[in-house]
Amino acid sequence: MSWSGGDWMCNACKHINFKKRDACQNCGYPKIGGPDPETYRYNWTETLAGDWYCSGMNCGAHNYASRTSCYRCGVLKNGYSSGFGGNMEASDCNYPPGWKTGDWICTRYGCGVHNYASRTECFKCKTPKSFGNSD
Repeated sequence: MSWSGGDWMCNACKHINFKKRDACQNCGYPKIGGPDPETYRYNWTETLAGDWYCSGMNCGAHNYASRTSCYRCGVLKNGYSSGFGGNMEASDCNYPPGWKTGDWICTRYGCGVHNYASRTECFKCKTPKSFGNSD
C-alpha cells in the first residue's frame, strides 16, 4: 500500500490506515489517544474465557482455551518447552506438522518466525541462526 497525505500507522498493530479512519481497521485502536498500545492487543474482544497468550520468548501468540501448547512455537500452556520452540531445532521425536529435522525458530526479540534447516539466517529479519546461542 502506498502512503498518501494523512494516512497513519496504528500504534498497537502497525496496520496502515487511510486518513479518514478514526480507529484502526485491523484492531480498532483509536487514531488519537487510547490505552497503552503495548497491552492493547491483549485486550481484544475476540479473546474468550480460558484463552491464553504464549509466554515463550518472541511469541505472544493467542491460543484457544482447548490448546495445551502454543500453536506457533510449541511452548506448553504452563510455560515449559514441549520440545520444539524457541531456539531448539526440530527433532525426530516432537515437532509441529510441516517441520523437518533441523528447522529452527528465530530468537531475535519480536521475530520468532519458523526457518528451514538450510537457512543460516532468518528469512524475515536476517538475524544469524547462531544469534543468542552460547555455543
